[in-house]
Amino acid sequence: MANGQQVDITAKGPDGLPGIFWLIKQRDQAAVGAWIDAGGSIETPGFLRATPVLAASMADNWPMVLYLIERGARMDVADRQGFTLAHNATITRVDPNGSLGPALRAVRKKLAQAGLLSRVYTPDQVKAMQAEGRWPPAR
Repeated sequence: MANGQQVDITAKGPDGLPGIFWLIKQRDQAAVGAWIDAGGSIETPGFLRATPVLAASMADNWPMVLYLIERGARMDVADRQGFTLAHNATITRVDPNGSLGPALRAVRKKLAQAGLLSRVYTPDQVKAMQAEGRWPPAR
């Protein structure tokens, strides 16, 4: 997809979701970049309304999360179940000293700089806030 081939941002992955989610599952950062460069929305909703950055965090793909943040992905997103990027970054079982550690630490630093780690909400709290029209909260 990223090797000079035409990028079809309307194509769906095998799971029926927008193609970017399949590329994230494949951990293909170059193809994700090509998809975005071709005009695909970095905020496109997928399963349970998760955005690509949130989907990558759920898969513990912290290098992809960092890449998407650096490309402009919103960090204050939540899916329909109430999971947020800040919540996922704090509950991950990824070893901060392992191979994914540098990217995880960088994501946590960006979240902290954005004020998103000062109050991490549980999924139930987020769902209640969404139902009340208070998500995302003011910082």
